[in-house]
Amino acid sequence: MPDLLTTPTATLSPTAGALPQSAGAQWDAWYRDARINLPLTNTKIDLFHQHVDAAPGMMALDAGCGPGHWSRRLATTGLGVLAMDASPTALALARRQGTGSNLHYAQHDFDTKAIPPSLRPGTFDVIMCRNTLPYLNRERFLVDAARWLSPKGQLHLTIPVTSPDAPRSPWTRGLTPEQIRSLGAGWVQRTDYVLDSGHVCIVLSGQADPPTF
Repeated sequence: MPDLLTTPTATLSPTAGALPQSAGAQWDAWYRDARINLPLTNTKIDLFHQHVDAAPGMMALDAGCGPGHWSRRLATTGLGVLAMDASPTALALARRQGTGSNLHYAQHDFDTKAIPPSLRPGTFDVIMCRNTLPYLNRERFLVDAARWLSPKGQLHLTIPVTSPDAPRSPWTRGLTPEQIRSLGAGWVQRTDYVLDSGHVCIVLSGQADPPTF
């Protein structure tokens, strides 16, 4: 597989790509237009389980769950899953495709809304964030995720890789290799792997000195 982090880079604003307060409405429009379709493959699932300890009985957060592909997959393997997204349309699609006693969907905008009681410190063994980080305030989300994880919990980030001069489509945002390399400051352990020709995954765990936001 190619090393996606060796392409020419340029520095962008740390919060570039963050959506405005109407994020839910914008995502609704994209989902209604069927612009977003990111199904899972067996290869992606196998790579995830090679790098993340996700065992039955654990608690998982799917942050930016979209139509819930990963949420349902984790729930079928015995994890308790809280799946959150800013888009009511995405959540409606997810619920139509399946729910269960250990799978709960909820609307939440991780950038603009106050942290709800369901996101308590130390709650989750696994946090998934699939293709969503480029749309968020990255620093805030990583700090919050560190709080929500249990002491041995893992944060799994799937990130589309883009070059600094690539044309930007608002529903297919990514991070540059330089931005990706800068992620994870303050975390004890970081593991990177290439997912496919356009995505990398980062697994973060532990924080020696969790920052304040």
